[in-house]
Amino acid sequence: MLEKTWMFEAGDRVPEWLMRQTNCVLRFGRDAIVVESNSEFLIYPASAMSDDDTMVLAEIIDQRIDAEVEHIMPIRTHTAPRSISLN
Repeated sequence: MLEKTWMFEAGDRVPEWLMRQTNCVLRFGRDAIVVESNSEFLIYPASAMSDDDTMVLAEIIDQRIDAEVEHIMPIRTHTAPRSISLN
């Protein structure tokens, strides 16, 4: 199976095809690389992360209502960078 790769910059909104969002807006907290491979998404930082870095940030829209996030496919996050080559 061919891998699909997307690159996102810090501050970019997390797309609905990756994570469905209810009552919140998800944004990448850092530059990230998302790879679709073998029916799952792999999320890598574009550069080295420190212990207090966050890959995805959530902004709650209405504090009186619960927010929900649903993964469209399984997601595996990594803390080590992935090379950006897009064969």
